[in-house]
Amino acid sequence: MALPPQAPVQRQLKSTAFFVDGAGHMLTARHAVENCARVVVVKEGHRVLASVVAQSSRHDLALLKAPKTLGLAAVFPRSVVASPNDMVFAGAYDTLPGLRVGGGVLANARVTTSSGGSESGHLAIESSVTFGASGAPVLDRNGLVQGVISRRALPNRVLAVGVAETTSFLTASGVRIVQDDRPQLAGSASRAHRAASISATVMCLQN
Repeated sequence: MALPPQAPVQRQLKSTAFFVDGAGHMLTARHAVENCARVVVVKEGHRVLASVVAQSSRHDLALLKAPKTLGLAAVFPRSVVASPNDMVFAGAYDTLPGLRVGGGVLANARVTTSSGGSESGHLAIESSVTFGASGAPVLDRNGLVQGVISRRALPNRVLAVGVAETTSFLTASGVRIVQDDRPQLAGSASRAHRAASISATVMCLQN
């Protein structure tokens, strides 16, 4: 029996997501996958359909499920938390090839002080991340995920959902994450390389 024709796509939104286990679960920003008719994950020539399986009611987080994990799964810190003035890395998946040229980029953002209020539960960073970075992981010097890019507060100030809120959401959603304070970067690998190994582009197709 032939499948019914799908409605034509009227709008296509692009963001970033990253794998959080070996079963194909991915984390991204909730606003990046709202009102999607279909969600497509794109990485290194692979295109797979994914479904939205959970969304946070408090934070800008959404859990996706792809058929399998493409690359590596992220590792979250067990106790090490990013502090003000720490250098971190964050970037849209589409920009990572350029950032991996040569030795790759070690850091492109700096943790700043949160002002509380609407920023409570967020990691504030000074960053010039481009369009498409929503849902990207914020990686510390050990390649551990310290946050998930959510929104721009000021021209050079970006808010990421904090690691405590992120891991609580994943645990409540039944995802078995890996937490470890040991470095996840092999040899002289950069954080841009690490981001590329765990991340992918997410296409939100809207009718």
